[in-house]
Amino acid sequence: MDPSDTVGLLGLPVGNQTSISSDDSNPAGVLPPIPPVVGAPAPPGQPLNAPILNHPQTHINNAAVSEDPSGFHGNILIDHISFQLPVHNQTTVTAYIGKRNMMLEQDGTVVNATNFKTLTPLNPNGGAFWFNFKFPSDRKQKLILVARNEFGASSKEIDFSHNRNCIGAPLVPITIGDCDQHCFEITNIAGNLEFKSKLKHGEITYLEFDFYGLSPKTGGFLLTPGYFSYIWDDPAFPPLQPGVTSVATTLNQEGKDNICLEIQSNIAIEDGNGTLSIDFFHSRVRLE
Repeated sequence: MDPSDTVGLLGLPVGNQTSISSDDSNPAGVLPPIPPVVGAPAPPGQPLNAPILNHPQTHINNAAVSEDPSGFHGNILIDHISFQLPVHNQTTVTAYIGKRNMMLEQDGTVVNATNFKTLTPLNPNGGAFWFNFKFPSDRKQKLILVARNEFGASSKEIDFSHNRNCIGAPLVPITIGDCDQHCFEITNIAGNLEFKSKLKHGEITYLEFDFYGLSPKTGGFLLTPGYFSYIWDDPAFPPLQPGVTSVATTLNQEGKDNICLEIQSNIAIEDGNGTLSIDFFHSRVRLE
C-alpha cells in the first residue's frame, strides 16, 4: 500500500517526530477537535502489523505539591502499554484525557479532549514508554488511548476519577440520617439521581426549608437548589398537619461532571405552641 493512500483514513504523517502534546499549562480547557496522526511508513525489516492494543495499566495519585500547592489536582500515569503483535517504530501512540463527553469519532478525530500527548516510541514493543497527566480532582474523567500506523488503528477507553475531598464519604444511592426526624434520601431512578431532604414534623405554623449541594473544593452549586416555605396566616384553615415534608432536586450539569458533593439543608420551624427551632443538616457523598 502506498502510504499516501492512508493519509485521509488514518491521519497526517509526523515524519521523524517522537512526541507532540497539547499545552500542559491549560489542563482544564477543552481543545479543538484533534485529527488523527500517523507516523512514517515502516522502515525496512520491521513488523508490518496493525497496532492492536492490549489493556494498559493506570495509576492515580495526588498531583505533586510543587505543581499543585492548593491541592486541586490528581495525576494519572498510563504505562504497561503493549500490542498483541509486534509493530514498527514509526507507530504513533496518543493518549487523550477529558470529561466523559470526550469521544473518538469514526474518522479518528477526538472531540472534547482537555489534554493529549502523542509518542512515536523507538522501541514500541518493549512496554518502556508511558504517559503522565495532571487533571482536576473530584471530577469524572475519561482516557482514550489510540495506536495508529499505515496498517490500521486501535483504541482503549477508560473512565477514571480522583477522589480528593470525599475520602470516606458514602457512595450514592443511600439514605443518611434518621428519617423519623430529618434525613437525606438519594435514589437512582432509571439512571438519574434524585436527591431528597425529608423532614418529619408535628403540627406547624411556620417552615422555611431549603436544600442544596455544593462542591467542597470550589463552593459552586452542583444541585439545582430546592426550597419550601410555609406560613399559617389564615385562621379559617388549620395549620400544616403532622407528616413528612420533602424538598427534592437533581444534579445540574456541573454536578453531573463531579464525583464529590456536600449536601446541606437549613430548617427554621415553628410548632403549634409557638416554639421556634433552627436546624442545619449536612453530609458529603460520593457520586462514584
